Amino acid sequence: MLSLLGGIAILIVGAVILSSCEGPAGANGTNGVNGADGADGADGADANSTCILCHSDDQVIVAKSRQYHYSAHSTGHTSGYTNRSFGPDYDCAGCHTSQGFLTLLAAGTSSPPYADVTQPNCYTCHSIHDTYTEADWGLTHPDATDPMTGSSAVDLGSGNQCTQCHRFVEHYLAIDSLFAGFDAGATTVTLPADGSLKRTGVHHATQYNIFTGMDLFEFTGSTDYPTSDHVMDNATDGCVTCHMNDGFGDMTGHSMNMTYEFHGSDNFHWSSVCEECHAPASPYVPHPLTIKVEAIQTATQLLLDELYVLLTDAGVMYPSDAPNGNGYLMQAGVFTTDLTAATVNYNAIREDKSIGFHNPGYIEAVLMNTIAAIQ
Repeated sequence: MLSLLGGIAILIVGAVILSSCEGPAGANGTNGVNGADGADGADGADANSTCILCHSDDQVIVAKSRQYHYSAHSTGHTSGYTNRSFGPDYDCAGCHTSQGFLTLLAAGTSSPPYADVTQPNCYTCHSIHDTYTEADWGLTHPDATDPMTGSSAVDLGSGNQCTQCHRFVEHYLAIDSLFAGFDAGATTVTLPADGSLKRTGVHHATQYNIFTGMDLFEFTGSTDYPTSDHVMDNATDGCVTCHMNDGFGDMTGHSMNMTYEFHGSDNFHWSSVCEECHAPASPYVPHPLTIKVEAIQTATQLLLDELYVLLTDAGVMYPSDAPNGNGYLMQAGVFTTDLTAATVNYNAIREDKSIGFHNPGYIEAVLMNTIAAIQ
């Protein structure tokens, strides 16, 4: 029996050994017949049809480009001067260069210097060649701008693109701190001799604050402060409503100029939004808004001049004929909070450049009450 089992075991082991052995591979066989071709894929997008969404023969881009050629944004020369770091508290390139503006939006600060730096241009405000659709005309800053002073943002529609830069710049005098002292009844503000606070915090583009009636010092006085509703309820896109009204030549549209030269004189080009209420009786009489704006600007300039004399007489501002005075610099010293706040009001209204027209009633009240408070 044992010999039988042993024989069987030997047969099994031998079978396993034989089954694990194989010779060399044979030659490959002949390829089979190719299968039928698959269905054609969908055609790709026509490149020409994509381009002509914007680059058509309607001459729109030519018109916008020509208009922009006349704008101060295009013709200014600030991009070269500001294409450098001025220190951690200064972000000049964030508004004065196209590359800096886009970097600021993406990262919260610009990072100059930039190679081949440019003035603001189409790419600054529009999302050019992102999607290759008409969505590329969308704005790069569509949301309401947060004021640097801590006030609440005001949504000005398409005008939000403008207010990112046309607002108080708080790298000189901390306006929010001055407000706190003003409201708390603080009596003095010290302006150091190093000149670090001499520009009173508003810089050179205060339109957002003036237009919305935001961040000026409201002295208690005999003149009531009106709201800014008339301006803001009608100009729903803020700056764009008037400054980018249907343009032609070197005015409005993408030139953003409100006036144009005609036969030796400057003429206003008024928005259709304004003319819904302020339409001229005929093309041969002065436009009612032109008459109104000239009256407002004359009255505002008289108040500004009166306030400026008070501030220079008090020694808080350099007179315009001083070696280092240019009509807005503050002198070093210890000044009353009221005088310092009055200087902020003066510079904010002066640097708005509309001479009161962006918010007439409110600006008149601010100036009259400010003058009364420091006389």
